[in-house]
Amino acid sequence: MLLIVRTLRGRLRSESGSALIAVLGVMMVGLILTTLVATSVVSAAGTSASTRSGVQAQAAADAGIAAARAGLYTPGNCAAQPSPGTYTSTGTLTYTVTVQFDAGSGWQAGCPTSTTSRIRLLSTGTPQSPAMAGSTTPRTRTVEAIYNWLIPGPTPSGTSVNLYSGGEVEANSSFDLSESGGLVVQNGNLLCNKNNSVFNGNVTVAGNSPNGNLTFSATCAVNGDVAVQNTATLGSGTVNGDLTAGAVSPNPPGSHVTGTYTQGSIAPPTAPWVDVTYTPSDWRDSTGAQFAVKVAPTDTPCSFVNGNLGGPSGSPIIVNMLGCVGGPSAGNNTTVALTSDVVIFANQFNFTTVNGLQFTSSSSAVHRLWFITPDNVADHKPTCNTAPAATDPAHQDDFNVKNTLTASDVIQTTNAVQAMLYTPCALVTKNNLTWNGQIYTGSYSTIVNNPVYTYDQVGIAGYDLSTGAVIPPLLSPQPGTLISDRDLAGG
Repeated sequence: MLLIVRTLRGRLRSESGSALIAVLGVMMVGLILTTLVATSVVSAAGTSASTRSGVQAQAAADAGIAAARAGLYTPGNCAAQPSPGTYTSTGTLTYTVTVQFDAGSGWQAGCPTSTTSRIRLLSTGTPQSPAMAGSTTPRTRTVEAIYNWLIPGPTPSGTSVNLYSGGEVEANSSFDLSESGGLVVQNGNLLCNKNNSVFNGNVTVAGNSPNGNLTFSATCAVNGDVAVQNTATLGSGTVNGDLTAGAVSPNPPGSHVTGTYTQGSIAPPTAPWVDVTYTPSDWRDSTGAQFAVKVAPTDTPCSFVNGNLGGPSGSPIIVNMLGCVGGPSAGNNTTVALTSDVVIFANQFNFTTVNGLQFTSSSSAVHRLWFITPDNVADHKPTCNTAPAATDPAHQDDFNVKNTLTASDVIQTTNAVQAMLYTPCALVTKNNLTWNGQIYTGSYSTIVNNPVYTYDQVGIAGYDLSTGAVIPPLLSPQPGTLISDRDLAGG
C-alpha cells in the first residue's frame, strides 16, 4: 500500500510541469488570436474611414464640376467670383474649381474669351473627415472635364463656291478652292470654255439627267479630285487628281486624268439648299446681343458711297435694303470701308453700270460682309421671285457685276474682309471680280474673265450650310458638348 502511494506521488510531480506548459501554450495562442482580431478590427476601421474619405472627396470634386459648368451658363458669372476664374465651396461638399480656356494658343487660366473654343475645369474635392493615420488613400480627389465652348453669332459652315443649278466658270490659277469642299453643283451642269482656266481644288457636279455633267470645251484644268454624276467631257482638259463619273470622254481618259478613273453613276454627296430668310433675331454678336438694324431708305440711303460703313462703336449691323427698288446703287470708283461686321439684305444687287466698287476694312481688324437676297419659299430649293417688278414689289433679280467688284482686303498676310454672297438667283460677273469668302447661288451663274477667288468660311446666321440644318441662335456664350472627363491623381 505504501509503495502504491509513493509511486502515485512521484508520477504527479513529474506530470505537473507538463500541465503547466500546456496551459501556457493555450494562453499564448489566445493572446495571438486576440492580437490578430484587434489588428483586423483596427485595420478594417482604418480602411473604412479611408474609403469613406475617398468617396466624399470624389463626390465633392464632381459637385464642383457641376457647379462651375452651371455658373458658366450665366454671362459674367465666372468673372464675378471672389477670385475670378475660380469656383469654391466650403459647405458640406468642399471643392475648388479652376477654369481654363483655349483660344488657339494652349490652355490659359481664367474665364473664357470671345475667341475661346474649349474650356477645361479642374476640380479638387476635399472630404469632410480625413482618413485615419497610416492610410495610403489620398485625402483629396481631382477631376478634369473639358467642354467645347459655344459663342453666339454666325457659325462658319459650308463649302467655298456652291452653284446649285450649275454655271459657267472661266478662271485662272487665282481661283483657289483649296481647304474647302471645293466647287459644288447640286443639280445642274458645269461648263469651262476658256483655255488655261484652272480650278485649284475639288469639283463636284450632281443632278439627274440632263443635269450632272461636266464639260471642258478648252484646256481647262482641275488641281484636285472630280466627282460627276453623269458624263465628264474632258476635251483638251485635265484632272490632276482622281475622277469618278458615270461616263467619260475620251474613254479611256488616259493622260487627261493623272490619278485614278472610277466609273460610277452614284450621285456624289452634296448638302441640300438652305432657304435663307430675313430674320434679324438670328443675327447676334459674340455676347448674344442682336445686330443693330438700319432700314433704307428711311435710316440710310439706297446707295453705297465713299466712306465708312458699320454699326455704332464698331458693333455689327444689318442694312435692310429690301425696299430699295432695283437694289442698292453705287457710283464709279467707290470704296466702302467696313468699321464692323455688316449684313446687307436686298432683292437684287445690280452693279452693271458701276466701274470700280471696292469693300475694304477701315483698319487691320477683320470684318465680315454678307450680301443676301432672301429665299422666301421653304422647300430646300432655290426660288428667285421673277414676278414682274411692276406688279410685285418683292421682285428679285441677279447679283450683276460688269466691271471690277472687290470684296477683299489683304493686309500683310491676313485678308481683312471675309465676304458671303447668297442669292437664290444668279451671279453674273463679266470682268474683274475679286472675292474672299464664299459664294452661294441658286440659278445658273456665269463667273468669267479670270475672277480672283480665295476661300474663307463665313457661314450665315441661323443655318448650317454644310448640312442644311436650321440652327437656333445662342443667346449667350456657354459650355457645349463634353469632350473628355477623367480622374487625376489625388493628394
